[in-house]
Amino acid sequence: MFNKLISIVLSFSLVSGVQMPVLAGEILDQIKNTGVIKAGYRQDTPPFAFSDNQGKPIGYSLDILELIRSETEKQLGKPIKLELIEVDPNNRFEKIQNGDIQIECGSTTITWEREKIVDFSVSYFASGTQMIVTQGSGFANSNSLAGAKIGVIPNTTNEKAMKIFAKDAQLIFVSSEEEGWQKLQKGEIDSFAGDGILLQALKKQADNPKKYEIVPEFPYMIESYACSLPEDESRWRNLVNYSIVKFMQGVVTDTPSSIDIYDRWFGENGNTPYPIETMSDYFQGIINGYEWIVIDERY
Repeated sequence: MFNKLISIVLSFSLVSGVQMPVLAGEILDQIKNTGVIKAGYRQDTPPFAFSDNQGKPIGYSLDILELIRSETEKQLGKPIKLELIEVDPNNRFEKIQNGDIQIECGSTTITWEREKIVDFSVSYFASGTQMIVTQGSGFANSNSLAGAKIGVIPNTTNEKAMKIFAKDAQLIFVSSEEEGWQKLQKGEIDSFAGDGILLQALKKQADNPKKYEIVPEFPYMIESYACSLPEDESRWRNLVNYSIVKFMQGVVTDTPSSIDIYDRWFGENGNTPYPIETMSDYFQGIINGYEWIVIDERY
């Protein structure tokens, strides 16, 4: 992986260090004055954000938020804390708009429609709309879905995909991944549509994971995850992007701290395994559009 990177690196004019601009802006002023980042998270979307056995919020997105907190603390030159505020699919953007939170990181997909009301960071993961079904159900593609009862969370990109690719199916609205999963196991619906990586996490919870499969093999629609942010706060967005790009560059260059985060959630023994080679290629395509960051830990 690192050898492939060398040829790319040589095409860049590397600098000895990257200096962030002097920080200003309304959101950063708020954070500097209060010493707090108000961050939204969900409790029901492993491996991105959920609660452990003690009720503590954990997940890949929480680790990303911690990287952003650390970088903010460094740039502002004072201690900064994270205040975690629970959100759900129906209120996450409203809370950004009305100032209840200053950032939300989770399994939130970038869409053109959402861009009208919030801004997004760079993407830090990609998945796609698929369905979890009982093995051998036959509900494997849009041609076989006529009359099928498909669970889906309303006002999501998954609902949009099902309306396009399963026009003759009956959509059953559920409030969360967990509710959709429960209905599928009880036989109340034929399938549950969601982001493939989240469906993998649900399948892993089953007493008999082999009883279920995730279809189709290639997602109906690709979902690019990012942090949602208040509109027109470029300096805050730049700091968030810097933190995320630095992490992704760390994954591509095998930097231990970044690899540890990835492995914790997506490694072979992680919460929801996902090939690092696939995600490294995705990360590489994003970081190619940014100035190279010299990471002390790596160099």
